Amino acid sequence: MFTAADFELYTPAFWSDPDWNARRLEIRHRLQALGERVREGYRDRFGIELERRESLHHPHASNRKRVVRQRTMLFRGKADRKVLQRFLGPELAKDLDSAYRNVHLEAGIEHSGTFWGLKLLPDAWYDLNALKERMATPEGGRALAEAARGAPGFVLTLDGGGARPLETMDERDWRDLAGLLKPGETALEVVARLAPEASVAAGEDWDEGVVADLLRLEPLLRLATWTIDPAKPSF
Repeated sequence: MFTAADFELYTPAFWSDPDWNARRLEIRHRLQALGERVREGYRDRFGIELERRESLHHPHASNRKRVVRQRTMLFRGKADRKVLQRFLGPELAKDLDSAYRNVHLEAGIEHSGTFWGLKLLPDAWYDLNALKERMATPEGGRALAEAARGAPGFVLTLDGGGARPLETMDERDWRDLAGLLKPGETALEVVARLAPEASVAAGEDWDEGVVADLLRLEPLLRLATWTIDPAKPSF
């Protein structure tokens, strides 16, 4: 999937250099293919329609003229976004077509290595609020603990800190975590990482492993997704 030279593209010297756009476009295409496999997996195995997007591969105003990392992202499909938009209203539902305004899966590359997992940023406050409410109930806590056990190898962080192994989190851990979440302010991330050398050595096995890992996050993605009926975490 990746070569050692790929990681050098994300050193500061190359962030804003358009001469490397073609190389970054090649990486975008690789990530696109990976994301498409995940999208098809969610559709075919779980009946979940996700939309796939890739980050920009060239310096642009929207990335502050810097390509620090590249990634593919998958988030709720158009039909599910329309349901949420109707619920929130026109003002609160602006820009739901952006992945970062939804709970989303992602996989990508940066100078320090590769990464993949699930992310809720502050702008996805409605999803984080739904997850927080489920954490606080006995049924939700049990479901989250089961989802965590089924996804080994990930760590959970809040605002980039306090890393804890996801698979060790039990019902009480999830209930306690709910008290730390502030929808609209907190960023929650469930992530796995691999150093450049290990990512290169993995070769095509990297793709296979990442696809499998992201599919294992399906129960957690459901629980972290807003629905009209909070008691029914489903798409």
